[in-house]
Amino acid sequence: MRKYGKMILSGMLLICLCTGCKGPEQEITADRETEETVLEVYAGQSEKESLGLLAEAFEEENPEISVNLHFIPDSEYTQQMMKIKNQEAEADCIFFPDTGDAVLWREKGILKDLTEWSEDSPVLSYYQNWYANMEEDEKYSMVPYRIGRICVYYNKTLFDAQEISYPQEGWTWEALKETAVQLTGWSGNEKVYGAPGFEASGYWWTLPARTRGAVDPFREEDLAVFQETAQWCHEFTSDFSGPFSYAEWGDDVENNYYTLFLEGRLGMFFGDDTEVKILNQDIQERGLSLEYDIVSLPAWNGGEYTDVFNTAVASVAEMSAHPDEAFRFIEFCTGEKGARILAENNTAPAWQTDEICEIYLSSAENPAGREYFLMREVPAETAVGTLYQGGMEIMRQQVSLYLMDQQELEYTFRNIRRELDELSELNW
Repeated sequence: MRKYGKMILSGMLLICLCTGCKGPEQEITADRETEETVLEVYAGQSEKESLGLLAEAFEEENPEISVNLHFIPDSEYTQQMMKIKNQEAEADCIFFPDTGDAVLWREKGILKDLTEWSEDSPVLSYYQNWYANMEEDEKYSMVPYRIGRICVYYNKTLFDAQEISYPQEGWTWEALKETAVQLTGWSGNEKVYGAPGFEASGYWWTLPARTRGAVDPFREEDLAVFQETAQWCHEFTSDFSGPFSYAEWGDDVENNYYTLFLEGRLGMFFGDDTEVKILNQDIQERGLSLEYDIVSLPAWNGGEYTDVFNTAVASVAEMSAHPDEAFRFIEFCTGEKGARILAENNTAPAWQTDEICEIYLSSAENPAGREYFLMREVPAETAVGTLYQGGMEIMRQQVSLYLMDQQELEYTFRNIRRELDELSELNW
């Protein structure tokens, strides 16, 4: 913490009444410390490097403000958010890994409305396309911080060993399945997997539907696409997927997809650009000969293709003791200055002008196809409203039972439609 004092000068002039005598002017000085604003900032552990760089640069520009960073393990995330909600922990800024998490906690009242800054903020103006289709009362509670396309990482070393052609732009989900089947087998006494299955507890099974443009479970045409792709993912997972978790990065889970990929026992997985630094660092530190690259997500049987993005966001806490300074910090992180710092550190920011994109592309050599992560335009809003999040959670819970063979497909989606109708009535 940096502290700056300023001198207060006080003098007392003593005049000797004796003829020919004059007393010296004496200066009495005192330090008065100016109060330093301390921002309490919370984020997941994966943001440690990036936010450390951003906080350091922000403090250099704003010496009267200090940033105190708190990094939350995944296992303690909900507990920490509840502490903030219950005012058991002071918070000024919160960084969320995706918009869905931010929406859920906005509804619990821990995020501040940023509307009062919207007219004068060049950063919020830059992201107007992102806010355009949101409900008025849901707009300015978060600002895009990082954004990257979801792509397919593939293990070039494993592909070469089995003499299988690399995936190409414009490939299909059926081609991904066929490639995964070819890669799956045995290497000595160790099982090799073509791709992880679509884990029942998450949202990965929605990827094929989202590449078809389906985003809203309350639209019947989208829900029909979700149903068709849920069936496809069930068959994909049942046929040959391995008994390992599609775990979060950093989780110490034996035989998770990350470990298997580094060991050369996993051919492909889905992810955005956040995995790149971790992979490159581990490959270098462990002296591995692994080569990998990325390619865009497949299209659905040659049909139209829609990109899928993951957007991390920054917010000001509702109970922030320093809301103006907190907004200045997230504005710095999500604007051009922060974007430059992120891009130089091999992280794709949400602010993606051509200049920033070129900085990002020159920040590392691997993977060669890093251009796939970028969008090179102001991000457009995706469905992030409260009703949408509730609908997605209904689908997640019901489809998880289907993927675990605890209920049939038709029964699953009858339940989903019924629960969606009930939720819509509650929000009417």
